[in-house]
Amino acid sequence: MELIVQIIIGLIVAFAAYNLIHYLFVTRPSRKRTALAQRVCNEAVETAVKKLVTSGDLTSFGNDDLRSEQIAEIWGRGVMAFEYHLPINKVTSTIPEFKEALSKALVTYGNEHHMHVHVEKTDRPVFMVTDMWQLDDRLHFDVAYLVNLTTVEYVDDLKRL
Repeated sequence: MELIVQIIIGLIVAFAAYNLIHYLFVTRPSRKRTALAQRVCNEAVETAVKKLVTSGDLTSFGNDDLRSEQIAEIWGRGVMAFEYHLPINKVTSTIPEFKEALSKALVTYGNEHHMHVHVEKTDRPVFMVTDMWQLDDRLHFDVAYLVNLTTVEYVDDLKRL
């Protein structure tokens, strides 16, 4: 009986140690990288959206209207893609036209900040609009920040679909 109790206690301690080590060396650094990437991506999207307001593709809106959410949890660890949404009534053009204008504004932002992705002998923009759709009264769009190979592969997989 004493041996069984020691085995159970040993298993509990091993499980707790594993979870602690996993949290300290995998989960926490991954969350920090994702949070940093989201801040960089938010800055790029906010700048691009301000440029679109200036050009007339969007009407002005409050700071609370543009929101971002992390979608990396859905697609897997290391994917630096984020979902943004804003009121559909602020968009003055069609969704495909807005997507093209937003993509160009993000490419311009990346060029101005000397941010490019060098993969497979090609030079890509670092920010890509991967999807855009309307749901109820909001326009949703996903922006991928191609900062690592996992995100590049994610974008390539989306293109194949």
